Order: sequence, then structure tokens, then C-alpha cells
Amino acid sequence: MSTQHLKVKPCLLMGMIALLLSSCGTDSLRKANTQNNLESPSNTINIGGSSETYSTLKVLTEAYSSENNGTEFQFLPPSQSSGAIEGVKQGTLDVGGVSRTLTANETEEQIQYLPLIETPLVVAVHNSVTNVTNISGEQLRAIYKGDLSNWRQLGGPDAVIVLLDFTEEENEKKVLRQAYLGEDLKITPQAVVFSEDEELMTAAGDTPFSISVLPADDEMDEIPVTVLSIDGVAPSSNTLQAGTYKMKLLMGIVLSADPNPEIQAFIQFVKGTQGQQALSAAGLSVVQTTQK
Repeated sequence: MSTQHLKVKPCLLMGMIALLLSSCGTDSLRKANTQNNLESPSNTINIGGSSETYSTLKVLTEAYSSENNGTEFQFLPPSQSSGAIEGVKQGTLDVGGVSRTLTANETEEQIQYLPLIETPLVVAVHNSVTNVTNISGEQLRAIYKGDLSNWRQLGGPDAVIVLLDFTEEENEKKVLRQAYLGEDLKITPQAVVFSEDEELMTAAGDTPFSISVLPADDEMDEIPVTVLSIDGVAPSSNTLQAGTYKMKLLMGIVLSADPNPEIQAFIQFVKGTQGQQALSAAGLSVVQTTQK
């Protein structure tokens, strides 16, 4: 058996070598560009967490962006305060909005907490409820218990009271219990229960003769509800600061204990005079912070 040797012409061999070198060079350039992109600092700050904090955080981000054009803010779909804390710990969020104080288990060295504002938790009734502008703490408790079931009992129309309520896990429900209901009150089975703020807010505007407790928010201006005073005290920044209005939520943010310079610059703005003035100008009850 004879073996034939494969002969390659010199010109063809040189072409193959050139093609190989060109391919290697392209791969090396692609790898270099990818590495550069990975190492390039990001000017986008990712924000997530409790939906109640978004309007406050947008006041701050808009004020900051007017002075610092190089930073972009991305608001991710809202979740809850626990999601904000976990997102910051895992690094998926740069800033997390929380609508409560942190528990002892949530306070760790890897995160820091900054309170921003106090906002009232308000009693809202659908605009179909006429001639009712104030409610006492005892009347509110009786509605949640089921002892008051018709608006006529409160001087309103002859209509069944539709109670829209939060689940027991929600911070709003905990604040309501602490202020008026008590820990042991059994809620009427007629209550319609929601686990998401947005769903309850929508239902409050869509359901005639309803009553609900909601965080004061700009969205309330867009739905047909009336905010009641409680025991003659209306919710406002003044009554919150004076302590005469009992139901309030503490809004704040969590972030890494060692944030990157972009995030640190934003936080310094938030804690400084400009950030505090932006919140005050928006009519919010500011929690005073110390500039570091």
C-alpha cells in the first residue's frame, strides 16, 4: 500500500496563516472590549422596594438629576420593604425603599438605614359616602369589628359599609392596630382583604360606599375618595409633628454599608440641605438627618 503526501502550495499556506492570525486578533479585541465594558463604572442607580416610598424617592431623584446630569435612576417594579432589604443585601438594588423601621434581625453590618419622612396613614371613604367628614377612634374600631355596618349609623346615606382591608402582615395594618384597633380585635368576615397597596387603592376608588385605611399619596388625588379626620384631627405634616395625629408610616431607604461613589454622592445630597429642602417643598414631613 502506497501513501501519498498532501502538498500545499506556498501561496495557499500563507493565506491560511493570515486568516488564522486575523481570527485570533478579532477574538482578542472582542475579549478586551468585553473586559473594558465590565470594568466601566455604571452611572445608573437601581431603586426598588416598597411602593409607598416611590413618590418620595422620585422627589429626591428629580431634584438630584437637575443638578447632576451624569446620573440616571432606574425604578424597578415595586415590591415590599422586605424585598428592598434583601435586594440591597444581594446587590440587585442600589437603594431600597422601606415603609417601616428595620427589625433587629434585618439590621446588619452590610447595610445602612436612613429615615426620610413621616407620612400619615389616612381613613378614606368613597365619594358616594356623603355627610361624613369625621370619624372617632371608637367608630373606626366598631366598623372593623362589624358592629357598625350602615353609613346611616354615622349620619351618612342608607347604604352598607364596605370595608376594604389589608392583610395582617402589612405594615399599614400593624400601625392601624397599634393606634386604634388593638392587637386582639377580630376583624369582621365581611371585610374585603388585599395584600397589595395598589390593589386596595384601586378598589377604594372603584367601590361605592367603601372605607379603607391608606398611606397618604399623590395617587389619592386621582381617585374619588374623601379623607376623614379622626377624633377631629385631620392628617397633615403639622399634626404629625405635633403628635396629635396617631397613624403614621416612617419612610426611609436602605443601602450598602459601603456604597460606590455614585451612590454615596446621591446619599450625601439626600441628607444635605438640598435634599431636605426638596422634601419640604413637596409638602412632606421631613425626618431630620445628620450630614456626615
